[in-house]
Amino acid sequence: MSRSSWLYHGPIALTARGVWFAVLVLFALAMVPLVPVFGKRTPDVVRWWHGLALKALGVGLTVEGQQPIRPVVIVANHCSWLDIMVLGHVFRASFISKAEVERWPIVGRLARAAGTLFLPRGAGQTQAMGEQIRATLADNRSVVLFPEATTARSPMPPRFHARLFAPAVDEGFDVLPVALRYTDPRTPADQHQALVPWVNAPLWPNFVGLFKLKSVTAQVQICEPISAIGHDRRGLAEASRQAIVFSQQAAAKPPYDDT
Repeated sequence: MSRSSWLYHGPIALTARGVWFAVLVLFALAMVPLVPVFGKRTPDVVRWWHGLALKALGVGLTVEGQQPIRPVVIVANHCSWLDIMVLGHVFRASFISKAEVERWPIVGRLARAAGTLFLPRGAGQTQAMGEQIRATLADNRSVVLFPEATTARSPMPPRFHARLFAPAVDEGFDVLPVALRYTDPRTPADQHQALVPWVNAPLWPNFVGLFKLKSVTAQVQICEPISAIGHDRRGLAEASRQAIVFSQQAAAKPPYDDT
């Protein structure tokens, strides 16, 4: 079997996938004006749509660990635009995004409708963001942020930006580290599937490359929650990063065989 036959879709299957995904996007745009009607059920509708989108893209999902019993601030390593759909399906959550995303065509409109919190640039914005996070948690919805503040090819985050943890420290929010990795049968245990990461490149070629894949699995490992009490920003950022790295390292180890 050639590499292309097990890795990529043929033209007919690819066309069917394209039609299905286009219908889902158009459906989402058509539903935007109905968000006020959905009210408090909007997060559940968003989760449902993300699940359909993952199926259309051929993305499988495995989840390990315990779901939070109450809304928390979720922090995860960041690899791809696909992270939004994966975490948006696994958790009942809003995302924190850079402010310029709100102005992106189509994406910005969908993000606003899904309840995304847009992070303004500049100092002095911590209090305002903390108030938005508090209101979201009070509405029984977790908040997701990517403390690397960029995408990376490695599932092992080298650094988390401490300033992004300021609202959690100032308000005493619990933080839930989550480790993400994308894999197929030939992916090395400590890496992402090579076509998934979207790093310093235009979106469209990355989307097309991923779209052509027959399948890829998103592995979601939910770590133990960390209380912000007793941590400063830098300490909380590092504790969260280490939890994700440890989880990725543990998953990459081969199972123990004592035979």
